[in-house]
Amino acid sequence: MARTLARALLSACAVLAGVSVAGPARAQRRPFPQHPGYAHGFVPAGITNEMVQSSYRNWKNRYLMNDCGEGTYRVDFDSPHGSTVSEGMGYGMVIAAYMGERDVFDGLWKFVQKNLDKDGLMGWKVTCKGFDESVGGAGSATDGDADIGFALVAAIDQWGDAYRQTALDYLATLKRVDFTTCPDTRRNVAKMGNWGGGCDHSNTSYWMPGYYRVFAELTKDDYWSKAADDAIALWLSNRNAKTGLVADEVDGHGVTVKGKGHVDYNGCRIPWRAALDYLWYGTAGAKDLDDRMTDWATSVGIGNLVDGYETDGKPTSNAKYRQLNVWVGGWTCGAMTKSQASVDAFAGDFAHIADDNGSYYGSSLRTLYLLMLSGNFWKPGGLPPLAASAAVPAPSVAPSASPADAGPPPGVPVDPRHPLAFPPAPPPRATCGCDVVGSSGPGGGAWLAVAAAGLAIGRRRRAR
Repeated sequence: MARTLARALLSACAVLAGVSVAGPARAQRRPFPQHPGYAHGFVPAGITNEMVQSSYRNWKNRYLMNDCGEGTYRVDFDSPHGSTVSEGMGYGMVIAAYMGERDVFDGLWKFVQKNLDKDGLMGWKVTCKGFDESVGGAGSATDGDADIGFALVAAIDQWGDAYRQTALDYLATLKRVDFTTCPDTRRNVAKMGNWGGGCDHSNTSYWMPGYYRVFAELTKDDYWSKAADDAIALWLSNRNAKTGLVADEVDGHGVTVKGKGHVDYNGCRIPWRAALDYLWYGTAGAKDLDDRMTDWATSVGIGNLVDGYETDGKPTSNAKYRQLNVWVGGWTCGAMTKSQASVDAFAGDFAHIADDNGSYYGSSLRTLYLLMLSGNFWKPGGLPPLAASAAVPAPSVAPSASPADAGPPPGVPVDPRHPLAFPPAPPPRATCGCDVVGSSGPGGGAWLAVAAAGLAIGRRRRAR
């Protein structure tokens, strides 16, 4: 009896500490930390597993919710609280796969399935009640969709073949709905979502060539390899010759879309996305792209980066905030292609930024950046197949349907995304019930300063 009670207490403590308790259906094949390193590039010396875990605890305590019931988890968007975007669900599923938390992963995937549109992809913005129709929330967003697809592929390595067919089916839908081949250039280009874009305008931060090459390896479909090559070619075609900066949106020829020749809270992710393609595959174009942006950031000073630039390196008129996770972290990941000295210098600055700097968006990206910088972002496909140990959860309800499935209604911005809100303190709300013992919130004055900056930043992010 005493031994049974002790074992139960140990299990309970492990759950409270955010540690998965391995069992036949929960066993991880790649428990954190992994440290497999990368075939190419440089891993900074100053980024530790403890930093990854601290960021993960913060993200999990503040943004992982189970308030919609039916065994689901969602990532709170906090603009407003109670809403969720597909981007956040993609980030959350990737994080859960790499941290080895299958219960969290399955709950997030179940929430995605509850909010599928008529095309089989998640509506870009939802609540517990379904699509947020006020912002065309039934339309999909390709960046979130692609992250969700990649997370399903990573789940095959982490937990076995229960996820293989699910991943294959989802990637087929992703290709059919969110990608197009331009008739004049024959390039395979990501659309903005199921509602439009692609050859006439595509968001350059939605491109994930490293992921596409993984998709190609799993599906044996060369479409994905070409999409990766085309993304690199378009980045290089559009970049500024001096700074290496890439415009926010381009057409199928790499020409900047009118009014989109800047780098914003979307574009700061490009160095990170490009670096992964080099770390895993040694893609020369990805290194070329990131090395030039790293040289430019070095000339500016990594600690001096502000939150918006024209591609010639001049700050945008409303840029003024420095030391932000999403910017410094993105460029730190990009420096992994350049040299040990460069990435160590950038990482030294990034390491001192608070875990919750930037609220939902900053916290999510910080955790993903740290997984990559610490050498823990392994490439899926490196393990032999493993028989399914448990079924992948099926949708508990039919996919949501909405008149807005065809795209945003009139008056909604063309890119149906969001401004971010950075609350000065987390208000009382339903939580996931998995808070980590010993975690601490952001401290005093520093948090208030970040929040004040964030309130202004949030009003501008993704404004159209």
